[in-house]
Amino acid sequence: MTKVSIAIPTWECNGRGREFLNDLLSTIEIQTLKDYEVIVSDHSEYHELKALVQEYASKGMDIKHIRNKENRGNGPANTNVAIDLCKGEIVKVMFQDDFFYDDEALEKIYNSLTESDKDWLVCGCNHTRTDGRDFYWTLMPTWNADILKGVNSISSPSVLAFKNDKVKERFDEDVTMMMDCEMYYRLDKVHGQPVYLHDDLVSNRVHDGQISMQKYRSKGFSEFMRNEIRHCYEKHDLHDRMEEVDGLTWNWN
Repeated sequence: MTKVSIAIPTWECNGRGREFLNDLLSTIEIQTLKDYEVIVSDHSEYHELKALVQEYASKGMDIKHIRNKENRGNGPANTNVAIDLCKGEIVKVMFQDDFFYDDEALEKIYNSLTESDKDWLVCGCNHTRTDGRDFYWTLMPTWNADILKGVNSISSPSVLAFKNDKVKERFDEDVTMMMDCEMYYRLDKVHGQPVYLHDDLVSNRVHDGQISMQKYRSKGFSEFMRNEIRHCYEKHDLHDRMEEVDGLTWNWN
């Protein structure tokens, strides 16, 4: 069995999809752990990403491209398609616009998780601007009781890995901004706490084209977030706490 499957949901990224995916694949190519497969589930409407995947396949990378025409624009659904096609012992989620910061990242993740009795893992990350060259704000994951209120002290799904034979949960396709927090909350309920790998192995790219940034800057963002959190509270039978959602605000909206 392949040691690690890397699940990558992709889309156009406002015309920068090929550039961002190439940055990610180039950091996969130099990983010290070589026993991996890459699954690209493509929501884009052009052929640049497929052509890029074929370039890497021609160089020997075990990489597969899937043209996903279902639920186009739904990031969680696209991520789930990629995960469902993974056959490796460990599944590593990576967003297309993020990349590995450490060339030993896969090896560290694989060893830390397989040597543990825990079923899932979150690693540290840093952040970078659009060019992917200047790095700032290193975040080491911790748990907090308000994670289902969107207080994310773990970071994006790009820090997540899990044992393929143990974790059958998938991202909630009815939320956008809360897809990571809701997933972490649910994983904790079902599987207990994760392995906290306090090493910045991933770089999260912050750019104007990312869906979260577009949501941040949109009118009515606070109500959008409250509605997603209400959905999460309903899903997890937290009806007695619903009133606390009404008071939540975000200072950019």
